Amino acid sequence: MKRLARRCCIGILSCALPAWCHAQPAAAQAPVSQLEAITVTATRTQADARTLPLSISVIDADRIAQSGVRTVQDLLSAEAGIHVLNSSGSSDNAIIDLRGFGMTGSNNTLVLVDGVRQQDNDLSGPSLGTIPLAAIERIEIVRGAGAVQYGAGATGGVINIITRDSFGAGERARASLAIGNFGTRQYDLSVAADNGTVAVDAYGQRLRADNYRDNNAERREGGGGGITVRHDGGSLRVYGRTSTLRQGLPGPRTVDPASGLDQYDDDPRGTNTPHDHIRVRASTVGLQFQQRLGPGSLYLDLAQRDKDQHGFHGDAFGDIERDQDLAETSGSARYQWDIAGGHSLTIGGDWLRGDLDGSQFSPFGTDRWNTRQRRHGVFAEARVQASPSTLVTLGARRQYASDRTVVVEGFMAESNLTHRLTAWQAGVRQGLAQGWSAYAHIGRSLRLPTADELYYVNEPLLPQTSLDKEVGLDWSRGGSRARLSWFRYDLKNELHYNALADGFGANVNLAPTRREGLELSASHAVDDTLTLRGNLTWLRATFRSGRYGGVDVSGNRMPLVPEWMANAGATWRPLQGLALDLAVQYVGRARLDNDQANQFDARLPAYVVVNSKASYRFNRHIEASLAVNNLFDRRYATYGIRSGNLGPDGRYNLYPGSGRSVIASLAVRY
Repeated sequence: MKRLARRCCIGILSCALPAWCHAQPAAAQAPVSQLEAITVTATRTQADARTLPLSISVIDADRIAQSGVRTVQDLLSAEAGIHVLNSSGSSDNAIIDLRGFGMTGSNNTLVLVDGVRQQDNDLSGPSLGTIPLAAIERIEIVRGAGAVQYGAGATGGVINIITRDSFGAGERARASLAIGNFGTRQYDLSVAADNGTVAVDAYGQRLRADNYRDNNAERREGGGGGITVRHDGGSLRVYGRTSTLRQGLPGPRTVDPASGLDQYDDDPRGTNTPHDHIRVRASTVGLQFQQRLGPGSLYLDLAQRDKDQHGFHGDAFGDIERDQDLAETSGSARYQWDIAGGHSLTIGGDWLRGDLDGSQFSPFGTDRWNTRQRRHGVFAEARVQASPSTLVTLGARRQYASDRTVVVEGFMAESNLTHRLTAWQAGVRQGLAQGWSAYAHIGRSLRLPTADELYYVNEPLLPQTSLDKEVGLDWSRGGSRARLSWFRYDLKNELHYNALADGFGANVNLAPTRREGLELSASHAVDDTLTLRGNLTWLRATFRSGRYGGVDVSGNRMPLVPEWMANAGATWRPLQGLALDLAVQYVGRARLDNDQANQFDARLPAYVVVNSKASYRFNRHIEASLAVNNLFDRRYATYGIRSGNLGPDGRYNLYPGSGRSVIASLAVRY
């Protein structure tokens, strides 16, 4: 395994080498505008990525089409700094962790679809599987920033998924059928019409899959669409999305060194929870408005999201049923004022109103509760063109939050908390010679507890805050680019679930923690037929000081955060219409969940997974593909937790990832 890891790293560095070799020193500075322009909207207004003091990546439609994956989460797992944790058996509900937050990754990484927040007011990850990859125009990844623009929950960064509101010239519809092992059947349909003034788009999806594990069958339907009206200087879009999901939950595989039990190796596909399942219904409707007004542009957003979730879990102590009904309304208004000389000023405000009704039925009794959360904030951000090659960014937010939990039935704690918080950021981007640029960023981010976290507490939770620092170096020329970034987050009152608290477990504020790391990413177009890409991430997540469960944890590693991650890939087009893609992913060892004391011998093992895809476009209307993921059928797990005896040789549970999957698809465009 160590030799494989070294080979992955060598391959990745070989992708970066052409960028460094082509770079030549020069005495004169070049303006930032010499770099390739990439417009992003994840910063809440349209901005040129060349000018922002941030690490930004964009996955375009061509790259999405060439990947062999089925869901957005699987696609993101190949990007620098992103680790996907999966305990459900389906990548649709996997946790997207950007820059090392482990089990709380979904609450520290803000995921948007067309600028609308997808995190629910609970601890579950955003469900993105019902958006067909063919319906996505691009995915923007902005690392380490977002608190000023969006408020809480963006310490790791912001991921914005942009859906298509139209297709290419002469194209009105796309339909695809995918068939694979483990009983996989997936049907996707996207349609669009655009006359330049009015664009209408819609998509639908149906999935039937048994998946790799027993009791892991997945049934999913979803669809959505919208109407976009363009007018002089602006546009108005009205949209809606809905989805339903029913999935079996296979649970863990137990390993007990003392007795010799090893379900993970002996029977990774089995289950000890044959009746566990989850059912989810979700819907979103919204409006987006943009208008050129005076010297700038006005942006307005309104959205209503609803989610009903039912879960069932059975064990030796009896059956547990849990229901949650979430209703959330949000809105924002921003004005971006363009000032002569390349300067700009953006001012805005936003609000969110969320209500969650929850109930749980178990042999220990019945619990019913209601959590009401109110958020509103105002922010301002200035971009100053200090020189032709230097742009300075300054921003601040004032955030108000009110959280109230009322216990209707049961013995959990009630709470009524109000917080007023400030987030800020400052950064500079400096253009250099020969396609190079450097940036630096510092800021304060924040996270507020979710409704689930507020309910399971022993004492009131404080907001999580973080002092964030980052410096980076970018290079771009032609079809090649490279980036090296260093970051550090120093967190106070990090929100986390402590399974040892009070003997039953509770959400708590941790002692001071730190996330720091290095990210190297590169891509190189060898010629018109061959493109190489790769990235390497080093992460260190530690306690800076303090105690956990009565143990001094100063300097200890945080659970579920691998120290090393790497990806390497190549896309080759040897013939017209034929494309071959190969991707290799390495994830290093990580501590098991709830091993904050670093006393457990067992860890999540390192693994290497190889994915491949071949596609052939017969003509402008028909394309076929064959994807093989986990080509060598490697056994791996992205989530594990210790249980029973907490000593170094105690029992623990692992959640196996999928074995080799083969998916053949046929797509028709009209």
